Amino acid sequence: MLTLAVDTTTNRGSFALARNGRVIEAVSGDPGLTHGERLPDALHALLARRRMATADVDRYAVALGPGSFTGLRVGIATVQGLALAHGRPVVGIPVLDVLVDVAARRVGTGAPPDLIVPWVDAKRGEVFAALYAPDPAGAAPRARVAGGDGWRVVEPPVSALPAAVLDGWRDRLRHRSAWVIGDGAAASRPLLEARLGAASRQFDETPLLAAVMAAMAARAPWCGRAGTPHALRPVYVRRPDAELARERRRRGDDA
Repeated sequence: MLTLAVDTTTNRGSFALARNGRVIEAVSGDPGLTHGERLPDALHALLARRRMATADVDRYAVALGPGSFTGLRVGIATVQGLALAHGRPVVGIPVLDVLVDVAARRVGTGAPPDLIVPWVDAKRGEVFAALYAPDPAGAAPRARVAGGDGWRVVEPPVSALPAAVLDGWRDRLRHRSAWVIGDGAAASRPLLEARLGAASRQFDETPLLAAVMAAMAARAPWCGRAGTPHALRPVYVRRPDAELARERRRRGDDA
């Protein structure tokens, strides 16, 4: 089973190829080009280096967000087009679940944290974040369990200033250890260290997300969620800038 994974939620993004869940190659995108400029050529180049073509891909995986609105649209549309052309299924994976999978696998044989907190730079000084807690057997529907088996969402994704996010979760976080992971953790480190318990940790370095997604797509529950390309739905935690700008102009006209 050959899987091609695409993450366009950040300016750089990443792409990965995996066989039966084992990553063959993963690359980051060229930040000097937009996703529209590099796709789908970057995917064809990745496959060509392995003497493969899109017809050889059995399944696609694509990041659903949250992230750059334009990047999400380009990535999802590219994967949809390729999957439709060859009649292949697609696994859509939210980025916050990808980060939880990374953190969960860092636990190893040690004691897990009480909470895992994906913490993604959302620009404008904000973060995309959510809270995940261990899922006791049978305590939650399987569909709500994140990529790291045994973790479930206990606070849904939000987009806000870091301090506002932590204020809203104050009761959940009190006296509990939390692992915060994502590219927003470095900028928030002083705040996180001040607000979270001594047993908490921050991870701002993560592997290429497309590589993680390519492996996740071969495992339960994600492999069971492969579906038709047109069924993909982006995860938009906040409204697009263009929509907000139109609303501001409309309010100005009304005034």
